[in-house]
Amino acid sequence: MVTALPVLVFSPILLIGVSSRKTYPLVYWCARSIWAPFILFMMGTPIRKVRGSENLPNTPAIMVMNHTSMLDVMLMLRICKKPVVFVGKAELQKIWIFGFFYKRAVIMVDRSNKESRKQVYQSVQERVKNGASVAIYPEGGVPDSSVMLDRFKNGAFSMSLTHDLPIVPIINYDCKKRINWDLYHGGPGILRYKIMPTIKAGTYSKDELEKFREDVRDLFIEELTNEPVMSSRG
Repeated sequence: MVTALPVLVFSPILLIGVSSRKTYPLVYWCARSIWAPFILFMMGTPIRKVRGSENLPNTPAIMVMNHTSMLDVMLMLRICKKPVVFVGKAELQKIWIFGFFYKRAVIMVDRSNKESRKQVYQSVQERVKNGASVAIYPEGGVPDSSVMLDRFKNGAFSMSLTHDLPIVPIINYDCKKRINWDLYHGGPGILRYKIMPTIKAGTYSKDELEKFREDVRDLFIEELTNEPVMSSRG
């Protein structure tokens, strides 16, 4: 209900926004300025930056974040002021009302379909030309709550190499603690994040795809293992 209400109320604006890729910034503004803040407020999960805002680039990049719950999307929206296009699972387009806008605003991928995966690369190139960054959760899904960080898939890193785009790792410390697949686990509280230094395009070659992927994953593991201490206010 909390997720659907803003979509219903602002559906006329969203319909205009999804009518063309040129109007995507309008959709993004609604999602970032209305949808995400409303959900975060109703969930009782205010955001607190650990550090790293200066690491957000002014040019298109690939934003990668660890995937822990639905709140990850809201967190990414609030972090990135400039338009970001999400790469998401095609199955979510089946959700009532939400799916209608989802499939028009997100780059969808069906991982079981090779042609779909190829199409994603073309769509990323088009969106980047229009000035948007791309957001990907490299784990490919939300892992079990007992898993700190799942294996990374190649997609984000292959796109970085193919399209000559930098990667910005964003560490999400608390979304899993607030809401996850465990029905009786979680509750209101602070959401902390940290933006790591940008990995510039050209740092790795196409022959180093696996090393690229694992180096970034190791970075996430190190940061999550050495999680900053929550202050008394958190």
